[in-house]
Amino acid sequence: MERVWITNGSTSIAPVVNPLAAACHEEYVPTEIYVLDNPIIEDVTDRATSLMKTIVTANGGDEPSITVETIDDETDFEAITAYLRSAIEAGDESDAEIAIDITPGRRFWSVISFQAGIKHDVNHLFYSHVKSEAYFGECHPTIPRTALDLIDFTEVV
Repeated sequence: MERVWITNGSTSIAPVVNPLAAACHEEYVPTEIYVLDNPIIEDVTDRATSLMKTIVTANGGDEPSITVETIDDETDFEAITAYLRSAIEAGDESDAEIAIDITPGRRFWSVISFQAGIKHDVNHLFYSHVKSEAYFGECHPTIPRTALDLIDFTEVV
């Protein structure tokens, strides 16, 4: 089964990779990954996408195809919505199970992503909640599973 993971870049790696690691642990292992990027964070995105491949393959998946969409201005709302629409449509065309991760990135990126997920009726709207400040900025292997919740808002809202 095809599975699409749609996410945003961030100024640090942890909020990009931790939700993916948690989802893979819960057996949502994507075949395709889409990442929204901008020039300010592209060095972090490069490192995060490399780690994303490792996370997926370590959880039994084949190396996923990763598409990075770079926008020049982080407040280019039309480009953000076009990125989301394109990624969701690609998933729909391949009859994939679609998950949007709203954890990383600017809050307005997350809000727009959340709205797109609701509007397009995606299968999962994930948010990774770290329960203790002691683990902020840490990557998944160093965070005890009891200190991290992967919330699927399609089951909450």
